[in-house]
Amino acid sequence: MSHGLSADEVANKVCLACGLCCDGSLFKDVELQTGDRPSLLRDNGLVLAQRGNTFRFPQPCAALEGCVCRIYHARPSRCRQFECLLFRAVQGGEKSASEALRTVRRARARAERVRELLALLGDVEGSMALTMRFRRVQRRFEREGGDAASLERFAELTLAVHDLNVMLRAEFYR
Repeated sequence: MSHGLSADEVANKVCLACGLCCDGSLFKDVELQTGDRPSLLRDNGLVLAQRGNTFRFPQPCAALEGCVCRIYHARPSRCRQFECLLFRAVQGGEKSASEALRTVRRARARAERVRELLALLGDVEGSMALTMRFRRVQRRFEREGGDAASLERFAELTLAVHDLNVMLRAEFYR
């Protein structure tokens, strides 16, 4: 394969078309680190939860607009440090930007299918990570059951979540 791209080039070509690390597909929340400024993040619209001395904010991130972070220059250190496998593969020259974009499109389509199935099963709360939404629906089915059509739809959702997670682990998680 060819030589890789700089981090800025990868971010401009791939990250700005992706957003999976911020939209609730990859992570359920982000924990702040020493040096992060909770007050600055709150001022920028993030809702922080505090447990002891630890602050975190939920995914999807309130600062995500499309695939763009509106607080990019003030983002927390975990966000600054995170580089998914796909990012590294493009930066290292193992994948081209166009290959990465095809992977992003496939992953985003799988995540969207999960969102569609969640909505069809009555879960339209988009301010929670996909895994949390799936678990909530799963608990509801375990408690209440459902008719044949909804059970079939839940089975379809379970497979869609599995397919998404397999792809995310293979292409995005370190």
